[in-house]
Amino acid sequence: MVVKKLQLPFFYANIEVINSQTMDFNQKLNLALTLFFLMISTIFLIIAIRSWSETNTIYQKGIQTQGMVLENVLRPRRGSEPQSTAMAPVVLFNATDGQQYKYYSTTYTTPAMYDPGDIVDIWYLPEDPQKATLSGKDAMIFPLVFGIFGGVAGLIGIGMLFSWIRSFFFS
Repeated sequence: MVVKKLQLPFFYANIEVINSQTMDFNQKLNLALTLFFLMISTIFLIIAIRSWSETNTIYQKGIQTQGMVLENVLRPRRGSEPQSTAMAPVVLFNATDGQQYKYYSTTYTTPAMYDPGDIVDIWYLPEDPQKATLSGKDAMIFPLVFGIFGGVAGLIGIGMLFSWIRSFFFS
């Protein structure tokens, strides 16, 4: 019989938990899956926050201008996968330094978001016009998707953690 003593100073009490066994295979597996989900959640949420922060910096410190969609480019093939029909816009815009810059969106959609010749709003950093973003989907889709996946993985991981704690300490 294993007696585990939990000290919880915020309750000003000591709780003794009596468990007749050490961790069995199922508990170890559950703990490993819990830690996996929590790790994946953390990674996805960090990526989402960094991406949102970069986009938000462009919106806060950047300059808004208008650009013209030059063309829509097909998403590049990866390995032996078939050619996709998803397309992303290439936008030409004038910066305050008097030069023209091309912005290559990384948001590929089917059908294309814009047609060649469309005028679109674009934000860019004046000190680095290569750092730019379009309004709408282009700006927030990446942090939104990673944030949702990170949040879901985190909720699963937290639920599994509470379940594991209950089964290990209070069974």
